[in-house]
Amino acid sequence: MAYEFAKLFSKVVTHTFFRDIQVIGQENIPKDGPILLYGNHNNQFIDPLLIISNMTRKINFIAAAKSMRKPIIGNIGRALGGIPVERPQDLAKVGSGIIKKYDGTYLFGENSQFTKQCQIHDSILIQGIDTIILIVEILSDTKIKVQCEDSSQVRVKDNKYKVQPKVDQSQMFEQVWLALKQGKCIGIFPEGGSHDNTTLLPLKPGICIMALGASQKYQTKVKLQPVGLNYFKGHKFRSKVIVEFGVPYEINQQLIDTYAINKRQAISKLLLEIEQQLKSVTIQAPSYSHLSAVMIGRSLYLPDRTRLSPQDLLQLTKRFLQAFYKLKDHPEVNQVLTEIKLYNYKLKALGVRDWEVMRMQKRIYLDLQIIGFNIFMTLLCLFFAFPGYIMTIPITIMLNMYAEKERKTALAGSKVKISGKDVVASFKVLASIIIVPISVIIYTILFYLWLTAYNIVDEEYTFRYTIIFLLMWPIYITAMIRSNDGLIRHARKVNSQILFYLYENKYRKLKIQREELQNKIRKLVDTFGEEVVQDFNQNRIIQKNQLQSPKSVAELDIQNVFESLLELGI
Repeated sequence: MAYEFAKLFSKVVTHTFFRDIQVIGQENIPKDGPILLYGNHNNQFIDPLLIISNMTRKINFIAAAKSMRKPIIGNIGRALGGIPVERPQDLAKVGSGIIKKYDGTYLFGENSQFTKQCQIHDSILIQGIDTIILIVEILSDTKIKVQCEDSSQVRVKDNKYKVQPKVDQSQMFEQVWLALKQGKCIGIFPEGGSHDNTTLLPLKPGICIMALGASQKYQTKVKLQPVGLNYFKGHKFRSKVIVEFGVPYEINQQLIDTYAINKRQAISKLLLEIEQQLKSVTIQAPSYSHLSAVMIGRSLYLPDRTRLSPQDLLQLTKRFLQAFYKLKDHPEVNQVLTEIKLYNYKLKALGVRDWEVMRMQKRIYLDLQIIGFNIFMTLLCLFFAFPGYIMTIPITIMLNMYAEKERKTALAGSKVKISGKDVVASFKVLASIIIVPISVIIYTILFYLWLTAYNIVDEEYTFRYTIIFLLMWPIYITAMIRSNDGLIRHARKVNSQILFYLYENKYRKLKIQREELQNKIRKLVDTFGEEVVQDFNQNRIIQKNQLQSPKSVAELDIQNVFESLLELGI
């Protein structure tokens, strides 16, 4: 019962936060048998909620014990059957004194207390140094013998440090092995922690120990299944995400036999396979600027006003990114990539989006109709949503302040985060779980006081109307969020139409540049398609005869299809 309630909570949270959730490959999830499901980790606590809400069977996630000890998060985690795992970095403590010197074998401290704070096999984390330093022998409070992966990187001079204890994970692994033996589904994020990079972090070997250990100890046929969480500005409220469940696969017996003889070799082979499978269901790019350029290139390649299925759209995106990696040193490709970035810069400078440039065409009478209709819809949405804006302003301010504070804290304590955006959505949701109910109670009390103070209704109806308000307020706020989506959509259409007439010459030049870029990209696809995709012409997502833009324009395009760039916020 607790799990079903927590799953319902996950659905409510994710469908409120995201405007568009598209799920691919849900039919790939096995109905029974042991599964080790793994995914990328770009949105902290939102990631497991998103997977759980779209799973067709019960799943128990491996969760950081540090998170499980927190209020609300821990309660939800326990309700969902989370399996806590203690991470060494969460137990690291600041060491006394400073590290004064390293001679290649020994670390020397000043005012340190190595004999009291350290144990053999603990690790020393020196500020500003990424290399792992393992304690081999403790000689005194100011001298320890150490072993490190790359001693050339260890250059110390009055550095602060932390002592990271060695953690015995055998009990956790045994718990996972037993769960897999019982045919359960276990979820894990093998990157270890959440991040906001555009590529995967190095995967931790724990997932391999879980899969191979269960297979060896209990002769359990464990299936591994990747799931890709592809966010489009996932830290923002009402953004988009595509969830792709990959095809599950079993570990071959040869690898299980190798694990019994040479664990390191078996783990290395399986970890490489896991990484490749995870990359196949996620969008990978070297940087946000490259990802943005590739997404624009994909949008330009598509025939105007074409709507693809989520599967085809995601597959096309992966092909464009695959082409970038394979052809990144080709001069013609780099030239087009540079032109795309310049085009993107001009879009931002003019404050428009690619789909708006594509639709630009001067038709005064029709444009007046479109502007008039969208102004009417904007005002209508605003009229409905305005009371909600007034009531939710304090909530929004508090959520943003709290999320920004946590983002800065997470960024300061991490070496892998770029800007810490991966924690923003999670902490907004966590804060809203407390703030929103409190605000509902406060507004209900104020409504009651308003009714009694001004005698709006008879005394016998006051309590009845207050209860109705209490029940209707959450429903209204949900409707207001939907109305706000419409307001933004119609306001953008009005804005783009007016800007077109104010900067007509610039827009026309931009449209010409767009058409030239479109032709170049399509030519590149035809030229290098076979190098990127095997049997390209037989496996084309967009057929050649579809690449001809339509000549006519729909009369009053009320149902404007927002292209991928709009969802990216570009």
